[in-house]
Amino acid sequence: MPKTIAGNDCLPPVTGGYISIKKDGKEFHIASVPSLVLGADRYRDSVTENDDEFIDDEENGFAISIFSSNVGVDWELSLTAKNGDDEELAKHIEMEYQSNDC
Repeated sequence: MPKTIAGNDCLPPVTGGYISIKKDGKEFHIASVPSLVLGADRYRDSVTENDDEFIDDEENGFAISIFSSNVGVDWELSLTAKNGDDEELAKHIEMEYQSNDC
């Protein structure tokens, strides 16, 4: 079963942004954070989603889901190690959110 790493940021992504995904401190993928639906009155109407699947240079598999809304950004990264040791691979992964609003 894939290991999941989750994160969030409480500032709404008015102009979107990106999540830098690093393994052992070296960036190997950038995932786009979509803008929320501006003008939405309710949370459920403000949500947008971006899904992305990719592999690293060692053929480990990754899938990220990113949700933007009027209450911030949430993301979940699922990873599957080629050698089957998902827990060990997760120890080498870090993610950093950067807003385009800065």
